[in-house]
Amino acid sequence: MNRRDQLTEEHLNCVHWVIHSFIHVNEGACGLEYDDLYQEGCIALWRAAETFDEQQGAQFHSYAISVIHNHLLDYCRKIQSRTAVVVPLEDAETAWNMAQSWDGDSSLFVEQVLEYGKRTYSGVAKLGMEALELKIAGYSGTDIAKLYGVQPNHVGAWISRAAQKLKKDVFLVENSGTNP
Repeated sequence: MNRRDQLTEEHLNCVHWVIHSFIHVNEGACGLEYDDLYQEGCIALWRAAETFDEQQGAQFHSYAISVIHNHLLDYCRKIQSRTAVVVPLEDAETAWNMAQSWDGDSSLFVEQVLEYGKRTYSGVAKLGMEALELKIAGYSGTDIAKLYGVQPNHVGAWISRAAQKLKKDVFLVENSGTNP
């Protein structure tokens, strides 16, 4: 048995641990059942064993968990982009990251999330949505602070408040478009 196969066999429990710690198993969604996720996790574990460099000083266990976790997140995003699912937004930046990995028109998705927030929220949360829109357009936090005549840390607080509000909201994502 070569080293790669030995590492893979010895660390199969990492796949199970990552699935139960970080991934939402959905037995009703094709591709998101435990068996499918476990199979994908095993593929990631095998790749981790193949690319692991012992001379880097890292432990294989930690490296494997990172590779499996990232692979399963990519896999779940791929599955979600193909089907209509309800996606809770972790924060405002997650909306942007999710939109970038979405196969549909990501600019439309981002526009709709931002418009939803600006239309629905008020006060600091609304300012956070406006600030996020400017960040997506390429402005830095300092640039946005200058536009509003405030300290840069205020801009971060606004975005944080908007993220808290978005956390509570759920958006329906479909291949044909999105409906906040």
